Amino acid sequence: MATKEVRNVEIVKRALDKPCTRLLQEVLRYYVHEKDIYKLLNDPAKKRVIIRFARKKKRILYPKNGVFSGSYADFDIGLLYVLIRNLTGIPKHKAGWGKKPKITDNSTAANVERIRLLRNKYSHGPTIQLSDKDFGKEWQKIITSIQEIEKTLPGKKTIYEHEANNILQDSKTQEELGENVKQCQGNFFMLDKQKHTFIQNSHHDELFVLVC
Repeated sequence: MATKEVRNVEIVKRALDKPCTRLLQEVLRYYVHEKDIYKLLNDPAKKRVIIRFARKKKRILYPKNGVFSGSYADFDIGLLYVLIRNLTGIPKHKAGWGKKPKITDNSTAANVERIRLLRNKYSHGPTIQLSDKDFGKEWQKIITSIQEIEKTLPGKKTIYEHEANNILQDSKTQEELGENVKQCQGNFFMLDKQKHTFIQNSHHDELFVLVC
């Protein structure tokens, strides 16, 4: 069974893979819709930059026959970051694209950057455990980044914030269920032990009566 520290890492990963990824897909879509992105992708200057940063995704963005006509739903955070940074016109954050944002910077670029850095840390880094204290800090980064980005989108929705919180709540529910099962198993073991003790004592009493 996974330890709590390992489960904390899995919660962070799920939040990054699901609501955070879908949020960045929506950010890109807000500035450049799927049906129009091929125009920017095939601009010579932009194409050189995109291929340099997203070489592994070249086949997706630049199919051999025709132009890109797919969906952002297939894009991961790494590719979304490259496209948001280079195609949307979103101003860079105070520290500059590709660098750790300043703590006080709540711009869209800064929060996109934070999500990218978290994704790199937990997808490519050696981190396999996360204490409750450190998890709280990382979770706050995720929720705050989602909240700040959602404020900039039409309708100021909170869909992705709720989705992230549901992931956390589901994990807590599963953890509580696991603890209840564990407790029930412990109770069953104790009852079984008491049963065997009772049977042994009963046999002892019977033998005592016979001897007497």
